[in-house]
Amino acid sequence: MEQELIKPESTPRGSSQAFSPLGCFIAASGVTLLAFCLWGAAAVTTVWAFSKLLGLPDMLTNGLMVLSLVPAIIATIWTAGRAWHVERRLAQHQDIDVPVFDLWHYFKKAS
Repeated sequence: MEQELIKPESTPRGSSQAFSPLGCFIAASGVTLLAFCLWGAAAVTTVWAFSKLLGLPDMLTNGLMVLSLVPAIIATIWTAGRAWHVERRLAQHQDIDVPVFDLWHYFKKAS
């Protein structure tokens, strides 16, 4: 079975695309919230499981849960910057570039 590649006769105008600053913000914030929920849930459940396995008191478990959210927040900050960067590149009809794993790289002012 052969498949035919269908191409438009002309490139659609930029205004006909679904990209806008509001659309980019909504998409980036959705990814950011999803990342925070997943990283946070993974961190908290891991701490809870190990504390129950080791028999730690509840006060210590709660403190460790709060501490485990620090890496989740750091990962969420990076994800927010990366998502906004990718959405802007897609809105400018550019390819997605290779991720840079530096926390504040995507928040620096573009020159």
